[in-house]
Amino acid sequence: MSDKILYAWVPGLPHLLRPDLSEQYSQLASACEMIGEEFAKNNVKRILYYSTQWLSVLGQSVQLKSRLRGLHVDENWYDIASLRFDFSIDQQFANALIEGTAAEGFQVRGVDYEGFPVDTGSIVANQLVNKTNIKTSMYSCCVYSDYQQTVKLGAIARKSAENLDGKTAIVAVSGLSGRFFTTDIDYREDHVRNPVDDQWNKKILALMAAGDWLTVNELRDQYAADAKVDMGFKALAFLEGAGACESGKRLNTLAYGAIYGTGAGVMMGE
Repeated sequence: MSDKILYAWVPGLPHLLRPDLSEQYSQLASACEMIGEEFAKNNVKRILYYSTQWLSVLGQSVQLKSRLRGLHVDENWYDIASLRFDFSIDQQFANALIEGTAAEGFQVRGVDYEGFPVDTGSIVANQLVNKTNIKTSMYSCCVYSDYQQTVKLGAIARKSAENLDGKTAIVAVSGLSGRFFTTDIDYREDHVRNPVDDQWNKKILALMAAGDWLTVNELRDQYAADAKVDMGFKALAFLEGAGACESGKRLNTLAYGAIYGTGAGVMMGE
């Protein structure tokens, strides 16, 4: 892993913006803020968000507008939190991502559109890890890119970052096991809906913290299928391509809990 790049994984559901609702949400949010403090301490110049909630169909999309501001209403969790956003986009990095993606034969386009619907995951992550207003970039999650293609996209992000001055933080915004409760719950009693999912989440987190990437790769397809992992574990594929899963590297768990039945982890690369 280049010393110019930092890696993290955070959940992207708005429950984290309401730590008053649950001790779990509070712990997860605090862990995200700790990551932001590390970014500031390391003088990170830009943050790239790869959010599994920003879905694209016609290849990859990259945010290109210099300033993105507005109010987003989440289609599912509109009663949880007010999702105001204000992103300053690193256009040099965005253009590098676009050029690098096209050079590798992927379809890609820049998004420069007033009022573009920024996804919940990117907004939540940015509110928690970017309190010092670091410039950002956003790279979409294409529904038709499989795991290995997503590894290649992560490698493009890494190369693009390494060619720029200063440090870059690459942040995967995604969940773990993906079984939501389908009825109203008491947030104070939130837990991973399926006990088997909980066991899977903890096993994979332990392997990532140990840097046992061989075993993670052996188990990832079964884990993704058995635990209904968010977007088929593409967040890990992106981080793998970006260099977070090289020999001797780890993703350490800062917090683990449940968000409306799903598994949620906050991890920081080492």
